[in-house]
Amino acid sequence: MITKLSKFKDSWLIKVILTLTALSFVSLFGITSYIGSAGKNNPVIEVGSYKINKSELNEEYMHELQMASNLFGNDMEINDAMKLAILQNIIQKDLTNGILSQTANELGVSISNAYVRNIIFSQAEFLDADGRFNKEKFNRLLALSGWNENKYIETLKQDIIKQHLVYAIVDGFNFPSFMKPYLEKVANQRKVFKYIVINNDDLKIDRKISQDELEQYYQDFSAQFTEPEKRDASFIVLSVDDIAQNITPSQEEIQSYYDEHINQFVTPEKRNLLQMVFDNEDDAFKAAQRLDKGEDFYKVAQEMAQQDKSATELGWVAKDELIADMGDRMFAAKINEVAGPVQSDMGWHIMKLIGIQAKKEMPKDKAFAQIVKDIRKNNAFDIAYDKIAQIEDEIGAGKSFADIAKDNKVKIHKVEDLDDAGNAKSISKGQEKLLKSEDFIDTVFSYNPNEVSQFLEEEDGFVLVNVDEVKEAHLIDIEKVRPQIEEIWEANERNAIAQEIINDVTHDLENGDNINEVASRFGLKLNTTKPLKQNETFANLNALQMKEMFQEALDAPKVFNMDKTSIVAVAIKNIIAQKQLGEEELNALTTKADMEIMQENANSLLDAYGSNFKIKIDYKEAGLSDI
Repeated sequence: MITKLSKFKDSWLIKVILTLTALSFVSLFGITSYIGSAGKNNPVIEVGSYKINKSELNEEYMHELQMASNLFGNDMEINDAMKLAILQNIIQKDLTNGILSQTANELGVSISNAYVRNIIFSQAEFLDADGRFNKEKFNRLLALSGWNENKYIETLKQDIIKQHLVYAIVDGFNFPSFMKPYLEKVANQRKVFKYIVINNDDLKIDRKISQDELEQYYQDFSAQFTEPEKRDASFIVLSVDDIAQNITPSQEEIQSYYDEHINQFVTPEKRNLLQMVFDNEDDAFKAAQRLDKGEDFYKVAQEMAQQDKSATELGWVAKDELIADMGDRMFAAKINEVAGPVQSDMGWHIMKLIGIQAKKEMPKDKAFAQIVKDIRKNNAFDIAYDKIAQIEDEIGAGKSFADIAKDNKVKIHKVEDLDDAGNAKSISKGQEKLLKSEDFIDTVFSYNPNEVSQFLEEEDGFVLVNVDEVKEAHLIDIEKVRPQIEEIWEANERNAIAQEIINDVTHDLENGDNINEVASRFGLKLNTTKPLKQNETFANLNALQMKEMFQEALDAPKVFNMDKTSIVAVAIKNIIAQKQLGEEELNALTTKADMEIMQENANSLLDAYGSNFKIKIDYKEAGLSDI
């Protein structure tokens, strides 16, 4: 199962996205329907008593998409293949976590909160300039990554369990040294391939679909030809902004808010600093002497303090973030001035000023204008909550939807032919963004006709829904979907023709016929490659497929199916270069082999753990029904 889920697309961009999203902070078919029906919170992954529901999977999926957008920019289009790969990666991660969580429970392995706390308190990302854990910095970095504290701690525990139950066990299984000459031989190997490409779109169909076939396809693919349930609904919106317009804060409220939130309006002066830290005074003063002679700060830090560039760059800091002596000195310094050594509990510090960011203060008139908006908004929510409680009491007493709208002087909006994916024939002007609200769609589909919903909170206020009409799901007339049926039938026909050609070609090749003769016999174009290394490719084969080709014997046929294209290939020549690899090249190959062995062992260990539990993955519910 682990192996099945790990076979992702080999696009370099998808690999980069998956790697970066996996490391962000700690370490298509079905996509649209998956997101659109997220309100149905069914279990997607079950490992024993461990369950991941659809809402949890959806939350992870949206978070990873956001992280990918943050990494590559909002202008970059993330296509369905990338979305599918991200979703597969999440499911593999959750499945692994489920197996390890259940295994840890059975073995009595637990991670104490004290152990996790010690790890967090020692992570450099969360320490201040004095080396102490900074809760504010911790929360800020969590917020930037879109995580909360509980999620971070949970993930950290999962990583620790994975380290104990998997990587601590498989670590140390290395590529045998006596096999290195073979590894070098394989790396130096080149092969020449001949191959036939069968493109389904080039194949001709010599008949038309029959009426019986038309009707059979109509039944077999009825889900594709079903008009989904649709609903008409009326709704009203209690706008928080409208309520806010009638609120006038007092000057006392405004000044009090300003004083309590001063950090929002005043940014203290900050300075960009370089820093090197030493354990003893002698080394610190020797480094200072080199700096006095004009040597580069980065060079001295690397040679004497063993600090790389990132460790040397302290970054933008406020005065009160520095140890006391350095705060005064660095905030009185000029650009490129060096100060120190100065001693603290962490050692001896030398700092250099490389940038100044002046204090920023929003003018009070602008700050007060913003404060008025904030106070109005906050108070408007309080008024809205009281109004909602009153209206819901009136609904319970039988008051009609129309009377509620009339009494509160709000307009009744309409949405027509809404489906559970958020598509609608029409919706009142200005309310289009509600079609992207899962809560709004779920509410419309959760009530019977003429039932008034509870209020739901949206970005601009509160929405009350009345279901007007339910239009049941039904099959579309067969004649209306005939073009779609014919398209499916033609694709299947071409697949069948292509498979017949592949079967005939491989049969003849396996019986010893030469690929030149077979290609000529069936009127197929034959292609020949130049001598290729295993890390090269032909006919758009991916790295895994090329590895398989290099493992095949000469003249043994190999078939690869890729969407609408199939390839039948054979290796016809094996060339072993006599040149030996350099030590660096050979070490890189050995390291790669070590990593592959460790990963294979880790996968085998996970499969072994997983065999102890009943595992269920609802691929359709997850939006991966094509796996």
